[in-house]
Amino acid sequence: MTAQASKPRTYAKDDPAMPEEYRRFLIKLLKYSHVENNGNAEYRRLLGRIAEAGFAFAPDARTLMIEAEIVHQEAQHGHMVAELVRGLGENPEMDEPLKQYLFYIPMKSWVDLAWFHGIGDRVGLYVGVEWVGSTYEPLAKVSPILEKEEHFHATTGLNYIRDLCQTTDGRKAVQDGLHQWWPAVLDMFGKSDSKNSETYVKWGIKSRSNEELRQKYIAETVPLLEALELDVPNHLANRRFL
Repeated sequence: MTAQASKPRTYAKDDPAMPEEYRRFLIKLLKYSHVENNGNAEYRRLLGRIAEAGFAFAPDARTLMIEAEIVHQEAQHGHMVAELVRGLGENPEMDEPLKQYLFYIPMKSWVDLAWFHGIGDRVGLYVGVEWVGSTYEPLAKVSPILEKEEHFHATTGLNYIRDLCQTTDGRKAVQDGLHQWWPAVLDMFGKSDSKNSETYVKWGIKSRSNEELRQKYIAETVPLLEALELDVPNHLANRRFL
């Protein structure tokens, strides 16, 4: 089934007609696959790492305040998702590793944090757009907020990158960082042949497969990086999930 196929019916919270497979895959997506879940202690540790890097490396007071707001918004996203999981009759509390290895890349500099926001948080924007049309009404309702705020995070990160590129040393550090972060970002979309991805599309929870969404991301993000005169790595180089 593609994004152009007829859309399945929608379901409200506690809908007695909700199929068990549908509910099970929503829980799989929101509790285990999606990173933002305040019920997961590992997500809370990630928020701590983002805050630590932002507060340590922010170049000025204004940027420090921006980083504080980003962490605040990410914590709000985690609360929204945890409440969605509870609404499906599932306890969101757990302590499980995050599936996307990008979240374990050390943020040792302002360049790392800039790429984390600029192209890592940008993946969250694409997820938010997908969920706006979800057939699960509570998910579709909160998705515009997620989309709007992830757009802010991603735009902020690219602005940081643009500023860094104003110096020779900054541009070199940015280019080196891109070669590290780009493969991990593309892998965030998951395996191209994922059967779970097909099921999400079948139920209308998502409208595109992993690979369709990854290619959309590439097509729209590469021009932004090339406009900064950066060399975008080969899209298959150093990838783990093809």
